[in-house]
Amino acid sequence: MKFLSWKTQGAVTRLTLDRPEVLNALSEELALEFSRAAREISRERSKVVVIAGGGRAFSAGGDLAFIESNRAGARAATIRRMRRFYDSFLSVRRLPQATIAEIGGAAVGAGLCLALACDLRVVLSQARLALNFVRLGLGPGLAAWPLAREAFGPAKARELILTGRSFTGEQMAAWGAASCCEPTPELVAERAAALAFEIAAQSRLALRLAKREMQHGEALEAFLALEARGQADSFAGPDLAEGLAALRQRRAPRFS
Repeated sequence: MKFLSWKTQGAVTRLTLDRPEVLNALSEELALEFSRAAREISRERSKVVVIAGGGRAFSAGGDLAFIESNRAGARAATIRRMRRFYDSFLSVRRLPQATIAEIGGAAVGAGLCLALACDLRVVLSQARLALNFVRLGLGPGLAAWPLAREAFGPAKARELILTGRSFTGEQMAAWGAASCCEPTPELVAERAAALAFEIAAQSRLALRLAKREMQHGEALEAFLALEARGQADSFAGPDLAEGLAALRQRRAPRFS
């Protein structure tokens, strides 16, 4: 595959996002590869999947070219396109294996949502993290609200989504949304591997039953449809253009 790779060692599979030149931004092409990889990994005998980002970031969020291209699309087509995009990355939720996000660098917007979609997280203490959709003039996507609510609790999730403010891996761990934080990417990788092998030492059947129980009652379908409609409306409005311009110019957006 062009934009990701994976390797299985014993009962642990390591899946790496491999677009380091753009901080592993989530593109449509990467989405297709991720969905295919998830299908293949789900049939493997591994017990744990560690998801990491190649280079110095976990994922900087949605690919800007992908976001820009949606601004010109018809609303109905954009809704369908966004649903496919969400479903591809959220296939991590359907894996029978336990999943760990190894956050060795920045995880922003949809990139952080991908990490939150995993069962567990190990994070770099000074990693820059944010659910910054509103700061781009964009409605949240990739199940941001239910995933953040599950990881951070309702009150903190509302605060992080409505302000879009940045926070650190150390704060994430203090809020209970990560198993632990470490001061260097190397130690993050070591701790994630240690956690993976600790889980992998358990019964495969018991782990899969535990996963099934944790997934019981999860109903994202209706919510994702709402998100797709909301993001389609954002693509059609003027605020996203200002948000993207501000991002490129490294300034605060000036929404009318």
